[in-house]
Amino acid sequence: MEKRWTVVEVMRHARHDWLNKIQLIKGHLALNKVERVQEIINGIIGEAQQETRLTNLKAERFAELMMTYNWEPHPIFLEYEIVGGEADLSPYDEQLSEWCRRFFRLLEAQADEQAENHLCVTIEIADGRVGLFFDGRGAWRDGDAIRACLERCEPSAPLRLVSFAVGADELTVELKLPLGSGSPYW
Repeated sequence: MEKRWTVVEVMRHARHDWLNKIQLIKGHLALNKVERVQEIINGIIGEAQQETRLTNLKAERFAELMMTYNWEPHPIFLEYEIVGGEADLSPYDEQLSEWCRRFFRLLEAQADEQAENHLCVTIEIADGRVGLFFDGRGAWRDGDAIRACLERCEPSAPLRLVSFAVGADELTVELKLPLGSGSPYW
């Protein structure tokens, strides 16, 4: 079941994240590491720009999933990046967020909690379609179980599983989504 965040919970997590960032800046300033402070600030700006791009996709459930995933304990740390143009993903919001939620649960069940596990989701918008690239690094207990699930859990159209590869310490998954009613379904 999907967590529904209250305004107070969202504010608590956002405040906690900002306080951590400010304390990191203060610590480096106290050590007179101005260049490192500049890097941290640039990182914060980059994160804010990515959040803006994510919310501009108009897929609210998907954006909420991506932005709040790390607020709860999971054996995987999630990052995301949007590259390319802009798109309105609102017609695909429910389907996209549900597929990602199921995929994240699959990875969580197979992630070795003793390892550092990272999943980077790159959303590429170009040429009338959207590509979602999942790049996982870490330790997977049973790669065959991940492969088997991906083979039998094809997403429903128009979302399409293009490719995947699963190794002991990495995995890649690629999804495609055509944009608009006239877009080709490759």
